[in-house]
Amino acid sequence: MTRRRKILAATIAVIALLVLGGPALYAALNRAPARLDDRQLGDGTAIRAADLNGEWTATDGSIVGYRVEEQIGLTKTEGVGRTSDVSGRFTVEDGALVAAEFEVQLSTLASDRSQRDQQVRTKILDVEAHPVATFVLTGSVAIPDTTDVAAMEPFVAAGNLTIRGTTKRVDAPMLASLDEGRLRLTGSIEIVFSEWGIPNPSIPAALIFTKDRGILEFDLLFQPID
Repeated sequence: MTRRRKILAATIAVIALLVLGGPALYAALNRAPARLDDRQLGDGTAIRAADLNGEWTATDGSIVGYRVEEQIGLTKTEGVGRTSDVSGRFTVEDGALVAAEFEVQLSTLASDRSQRDQQVRTKILDVEAHPVATFVLTGSVAIPDTTDVAAMEPFVAAGNLTIRGTTKRVDAPMLASLDEGRLRLTGSIEIVFSEWGIPNPSIPAALIFTKDRGILEFDLLFQPID
């Protein structure tokens, strides 16, 4: 083999390593946390509707985030970003959830990769123009008199969700439990990007491809307003 051919072969090998090995290493270092709705829900204490009457506010420990399936090179993984910058409140009257409104500061979403965070804040969510996501309840939700946490079925809260300047009605299935005296609501909503004007997060030049949808997940903690 001539010297020129050896250089060409070495160059091709380096390019192949960068194209295939780089994304594979990126994916291998990715540490996607478990889904929020896979967490242990509270201390197993039964929920009693009579104990929930009144106003409640979001408190420390609340988390909202996104989860998107990715393929980086030949490796499948997940992109996950989260924030605790969540505010909101809800009202229970006569055993029914009658009002609720929540707000998330999208500029504080963070994952395990700064490159992903930059894409989320600019191209994907455009947080400069649309800094918050909101959810507003549009119909009352009955609360069972008592709920066995271990066997409970998710209840569904219907409301208007606003992301990136687009508002759509969604059904948000969630589980409720008590956690050290605080009320905990945990669930997720599927978001189809095109329905919300969200550009697909794929970056073909970097061999990063995503599905056309993701998951908005939440684990919210509330305390009563005195």
